[in-house]
Amino acid sequence: MISLYDTNFTLLDWSIVVCYLLTSIVIGLWANRYVGNLSDYLVAGRKLRIRLALATMTGTELGLVTVMYMAELGFIQQYASLYLAFLEAGAVLIIGLTGFVVYRLRDSSIMTIPEYYEKRYSSTVRVVGASVMVVSGVLNMGLFLKAGSQFLTAISGLQDEMYLKLIMTGLLLLVLFYTVLGGMVSVVITDLIQFLILGTGMVIVTGVVFWSIGWDGFAAIVTEQNGYFDPTNPENPSGKGGGIGWLQIIQMTVVIGSAAMLWPTSAARTLSCQSAAVAQRLYTLSSISFLARRALPVFWGIGTFAFFAAQPELFAEFNEAVKTNSSVTSLSAMPLFLAKVVPTGLLGLVTAGMIAAFMSTHDSYLLCWSGVITQDIVAPLAGPMSQRARILVTRIAIFVIGAMLLIWGLWYEVSSDLWGYLAVTGAVYLSGAIPTVVGGLYWKRGSRAGALAAILGGLLGLSAMGPCVEMINGWFSSNLNATHLTLMTFAFSAAVYVLGSLIFPDQPRESNTFPVNPVAEV
Repeated sequence: MISLYDTNFTLLDWSIVVCYLLTSIVIGLWANRYVGNLSDYLVAGRKLRIRLALATMTGTELGLVTVMYMAELGFIQQYASLYLAFLEAGAVLIIGLTGFVVYRLRDSSIMTIPEYYEKRYSSTVRVVGASVMVVSGVLNMGLFLKAGSQFLTAISGLQDEMYLKLIMTGLLLLVLFYTVLGGMVSVVITDLIQFLILGTGMVIVTGVVFWSIGWDGFAAIVTEQNGYFDPTNPENPSGKGGGIGWLQIIQMTVVIGSAAMLWPTSAARTLSCQSAAVAQRLYTLSSISFLARRALPVFWGIGTFAFFAAQPELFAEFNEAVKTNSSVTSLSAMPLFLAKVVPTGLLGLVTAGMIAAFMSTHDSYLLCWSGVITQDIVAPLAGPMSQRARILVTRIAIFVIGAMLLIWGLWYEVSSDLWGYLAVTGAVYLSGAIPTVVGGLYWKRGSRAGALAAILGGLLGLSAMGPCVEMINGWFSSNLNATHLTLMTFAFSAAVYVLGSLIFPDQPRESNTFPVNPVAEV
């Protein structure tokens, strides 16, 4: 009988993974030679052409965390979870076809979203907006490290909980090393390599998963195993996780649509493009890769469910491990499955691709949030700073954020699936940024007071985190959940932006409007 921790991962696979990681270190050292100023460090000198921009955006957005949480959704919600893939691809395609927001942002020659806050509103809005963005962003990536470590421990068959902590620390130190050295130059180069490795690996794994389960196995999920198929049904018939329903679909439409436009790591690629037209085209072409980045991991998760459901004793062993071993959660199911069906050697290549994806996301996020701290919080408050001082502050911020991520990853326990946590923490920033940026670009009457109210209103999104939801329901004897509170936060921020702008208008000033080309002329 197959054991839960049986794996095809051998010394050969470890060798492949280590060789890849050493190559990444060499790239970081090499890229450091090309960092001359902060523009090089944060936006790669604004020299990304469409092919490289497409590869680096896909490399960043197709991180191991994305693979893990989408596979987790595929495992607990089966076919119903595919709706997220089509939502995101549709949102990205619409943005690319219309140029909505992204064209005007790139045309403004800014390096970060908060820099726009100052150009359109004031330096106070910039500092406050950047502070909320960093809180949201660091919380959002707070569990990335743990998810990546769970993948590696599960796929390699490591059972001791201490291995999880050691691997978390080791991976973090590696990412810090080459991100601090090379900034966006090393990020872009490694993203390109990781795009090629991971893209190839995902296609191969998808083939292996299909070959292992077969048509009959995938069909049996619905016909025999009571699988979840209809996302509009709020009840999950499989009993393996929470349901979806129309209200959550609306929530995810708002969150994903907002993130597609303004999530800072995506915006960093937009602002690194050669021109506004390239930035707009980037979104149009990225819609395909964004569909794949969610759909393929869901397919793996569905295959994982079929694999375990066909072996009740193994499924029971997994459920027991979730209860007794803190290093095993529903996130671990997919790598435990791949460890048994992907052959030795190929498993090492796949793991290297997954670790590459982990590093790609981590380096971009670390650079993004540290850049915001330097450019949009420290510099406006401290006054004129040299390029060397700015890069130094950015590097210090990377280390501080890294330490916070390690502590948070070890301490915080997710009360729902990982994607639910990411949507809630991301909404803290997005709920205030959407009215502030969209209103600033397309509504002349948007004011500083409205922007501050909207940005600070986004902090209400913290109430949608698991422990806060429990406290609120306890205080008010209510039955609210994260979906309700997230939608309320978006509505509140939009309302106070409009009301604040109408009640406290700005004095007319020439810098309130950017001289940009109309979207229709692109």
